[in-house]
Amino acid sequence: MSSTIHSRTLCRALAVGLTFLCICITSHAAAAEPGVPVSGQALLEALRKGGYVVYFRHTKTLPEHEHEAKMRREGKWNVDDCTTQRNLSPAGLEEAKAHHEWIVKLGIPFDKVYSSRTCRTRMHAQAISKNIEFLEVLTPPRGREKGLVLRRMLNTAPAPGNNTFLFAHGGILWNATDYDSVESETFVFRPAAADKPPQLVASVKMSDWPLLASGAPCCAPRPYWKGTGDPPVD
Repeated sequence: MSSTIHSRTLCRALAVGLTFLCICITSHAAAAEPGVPVSGQALLEALRKGGYVVYFRHTKTLPEHEHEAKMRREGKWNVDDCTTQRNLSPAGLEEAKAHHEWIVKLGIPFDKVYSSRTCRTRMHAQAISKNIEFLEVLTPPRGREKGLVLRRMLNTAPAPGNNTFLFAHGGILWNATDYDSVESETFVFRPAAADKPPQLVASVKMSDWPLLASGAPCCAPRPYWKGTGDPPVD
């Protein structure tokens, strides 16, 4: 009888151990491999503990690309004049509000909040926090030096128990990291060594937030846009 009980106990212990090992392997692979969904539960638990830099590309905008381009060509574009820019659409305003609601509902802590000076990013950031520092490095036009500074920001660890939030643009992110993006997409970076690119652990689209909340697989990290190697900004 004791032998049977011992065998059952051993089998249960092995099963638990193997399950834990599989979860660890799966989570590690999901965090490291582009295109592979990560565990929503593990990602949410990590964000709640803090230690990440979260980069929000502004939410949906009005179809005014040509207007803003025209303003730039004519030298009329002004970062302090929203009429010269492409601004958030009604859908984009609702998405910014939804980002705030998800962050509060899921208990994701944050401390420092940095934003581009453009109207669309200001409106997005202000839906999340009233304490915002506006930075030129996050503001168009993009450039090599800005890319280097942003990469250092993505590699700067937040205060213990908190995350750092950045609100900016797709081109600014691409310039620093070689990651493409869509409007409303959120990127979760784990700061790495100073001489390494920051580690992208998740890319969260609007449709991923309910999955993240439920703990379901979601938020697959993006691959590099060029497909090979680290971004060349340094």
